[in-house]
Amino acid sequence: MVVVHALTPSAAARLGSYRSGLLTLLLFAAAALYSLRKRDIRLSLRIMRVVAYLPAALARRIDLLDRLETWRLGHLTVGVSAALPLWWHLESGHASPLEFVLKGAVVLLLASGFVGLLIQEFLPGRMRRQPDFEVRLEDVEKGLHQLYVEAEESVLGHSEALLQAYLRNVRPLLNFNMGWGRMLWATVRGVPAQPPAYRRARQLGSELGAEAQVYSKVLEIAQRKLRLEQNGFELRLSRDWLLVHIVLALTTFVLIGFHVIGVLYFNGL
Repeated sequence: MVVVHALTPSAAARLGSYRSGLLTLLLFAAAALYSLRKRDIRLSLRIMRVVAYLPAALARRIDLLDRLETWRLGHLTVGVSAALPLWWHLESGHASPLEFVLKGAVVLLLASGFVGLLIQEFLPGRMRRQPDFEVRLEDVEKGLHQLYVEAEESVLGHSEALLQAYLRNVRPLLNFNMGWGRMLWATVRGVPAQPPAYRRARQLGSELGAEAQVYSKVLEIAQRKLRLEQNGFELRLSRDWLLVHIVLALTTFVLIGFHVIGVLYFNGL
């Protein structure tokens, strides 16, 4: 967009504020169609009925165009392209405080879309490579509870030294909340999140002699708990970024609405 804007220095004056604003509004409305397409399958059903009467080669091309991947690509392309006429629109006249706020909202909207693109492209593949991978938050919560019960039952009937080592080193890991910052950093780096207490707990296992094998087993349960907790964080991340993106999109449309109403009112239209 920056390059295109630099190559079209006279576009703002040539289009004027009304036409550049209308073009921006149309592009944002076109980008919003992707959200409707994801939530309403009726359009695809109508397309399927139509392509049933078309030649096979043409039907395949139309089916390809109606896939969510194609819609998403169009959503990204149109959404980013909308920044260019908005830029021209802001240059075509004196910017009001509302337009400055609108510009900031658009920047945040595009940034959240870029973050969402990275999440959708890289996070699913990384999550599938992790052991104990779950696809639903309900299964993550259930798995965390089961791991805690399994660890507690594993130390029953063993020596006092093992029990004390479990209470001192392993149970704190089972109850430990790593926090979103640590898990986000681990997700960005692509490595499992492990608090320093876990590394210290591994070093203390050699002191238990014959019970070291049982200690290693409960420590492995704690490691599975840490991986599963990060799995849950990544599931929430892949869900919650979309909520942020939708809120920013709605805020942007509300600001555009106020801007359009204000222009029409003060210009007597």
